[in-house]
Amino acid sequence: MDVDITRLEAILSPYIVLIKDSGVEYVSNGLAKRLGIISEQLKKNLEGLPELFTTIQHVPSTVLLTAANTEANKFICTAIPLDDCRVIAFCEEPPQLKPIMEYADRDTFVRMFNSAYMGCLVVDQGVVVYTNEFLSSLLGLHREQVLGNKVIDFISKESRPEFVRACQRWYDPDSAQDDAYEIMLTSASGTRLHFMVKGGWVGRGSRQLLWIILNDITQYLKIKRTLKEEQQKYHELFGRSSTGMLFINPRGKIIECNDYVAAVMGYTKEQINGSPFTKFVIQDQAEALKEDFHKLFIEGSEIKKRECVINTSSGQAVHIEYNAQVIFRKGHPIRAFMMFTDVTDKKALEFELLEKNAEMERTLWDMAEVKDALEARAGELNKASEDLKSLNEKLGQLSITDGLTEVYNHRHFQDRLSEEVERLNRQKDGILSLLILDIDDFKRFNDTYGHQCGDTVLKQLAMLLKNSIRTIDILARYGGEEFAIILPNANTEQAVIAAERICQNVRSTAFSFGSGTTVKVTVSIGVGTIMSAQADKSELVRKADSAVYAAKAKWKDRVEIWEED
Repeated sequence: MDVDITRLEAILSPYIVLIKDSGVEYVSNGLAKRLGIISEQLKKNLEGLPELFTTIQHVPSTVLLTAANTEANKFICTAIPLDDCRVIAFCEEPPQLKPIMEYADRDTFVRMFNSAYMGCLVVDQGVVVYTNEFLSSLLGLHREQVLGNKVIDFISKESRPEFVRACQRWYDPDSAQDDAYEIMLTSASGTRLHFMVKGGWVGRGSRQLLWIILNDITQYLKIKRTLKEEQQKYHELFGRSSTGMLFINPRGKIIECNDYVAAVMGYTKEQINGSPFTKFVIQDQAEALKEDFHKLFIEGSEIKKRECVINTSSGQAVHIEYNAQVIFRKGHPIRAFMMFTDVTDKKALEFELLEKNAEMERTLWDMAEVKDALEARAGELNKASEDLKSLNEKLGQLSITDGLTEVYNHRHFQDRLSEEVERLNRQKDGILSLLILDIDDFKRFNDTYGHQCGDTVLKQLAMLLKNSIRTIDILARYGGEEFAIILPNANTEQAVIAAERICQNVRSTAFSFGSGTTVKVTVSIGVGTIMSAQADKSELVRKADSAVYAAKAKWKDRVEIWEED
């Protein structure tokens, strides 16, 4: 073991014993002299004490050692693992202290306070002979309760080996005297306090005094840990979102993108980041897109529901619908945040509908050319017309209906909300409320039971919601597991009553799927209300959306009303 025994005795106690697996390796001369027994005999005596050879955690706090005159002497015992051995430090109780003025020379305290961050200690042969008020208050003790105690008793057990090594390195003239080490102390209440410590040795007559200065970094570590957790949350939200998210600088280059963007484009994020966004847009749209983003940064306006076509790495054309807005720092636009979704399938459906309409128009022209023949078959023509009308009505209904739940879809919800807000603005004392409902922990439900079971629950929930609202209320699927309910002529109190009724109905309903399997789910609901004097569609959605996030944060399965901060 590479340990300076003299330094070790000064750090811990003049009475120390080093123990290896083979037995007692070393006994300090101070302990042998104190007991009046020669070192070799004392080693044999100590090897007869099995409690000293147990695990560190089970070494007793006090030990009786017999002196040469057969008198039993009680010692306080501290055990520390150090390299390939363990150190047992003994101290008499109470410790024999020198008068404080014997330690308080000017040189000692000038060195301490010139280098100290906050807390200060002076140690003589392992015993604290000076401390300042700041450190004792952190420990939750009076100075008098610190003075006279072993310094190692204030060091947390996990930090004791490092503390001993630090003290020895400070004594080494070849080591950096300004080196600081992270050490934990334990307060009177049992709280762990983290410090960056520096120290050194100073001669005082025939003794060597250890001075230590301590900087409290407990709060810094807590803030650092909290910041790391918040950064992790951001990266999880940004990286795993099912919507394309990317940041673009004023020169049009992509600063950062999430996994969804890389998956859609077919490139790695490293290949995308640093490239102009127009690089991935088809050629005849690139200039228009560049002009839109130029205006975005110059005027600070938003880009809403624009569409463009991007080329993937495999050459496939993907239609996207995107929104973008500028992020300002100190009044200057530094980047744009863009979100997009893949609407290729929707565009294909729209194209198919156009083809069907064109085909129907051609059919009508053909029918006009054979008018005379069709007049003879008027009954069949009337039936065909009725079928066509029914088909158009079905197509119209399909365009506004969510295919899974058979309630209104998000687009129709936006149209109806716009109509209700316009109607509200025409009234003098009108009022309008909105509920946004989110199924609690639905991702975990899907992970547990599968998406097909999740879809079954969504269908049953939509039917339950239909039966829980008024006939004039408007129900729509707002997102994956979210629904929205427009409540015309309903104030906040009435909206809350409706929302509480829905929460109770959902809570008390057993949703079934598969072979008789039933589950319980709960929902969180946000309530927003506007009046004619403040009728704004986006404001109403913001209120309800903020309220549902508040409900999710407050234990879920509840109704939360939007309140201004």
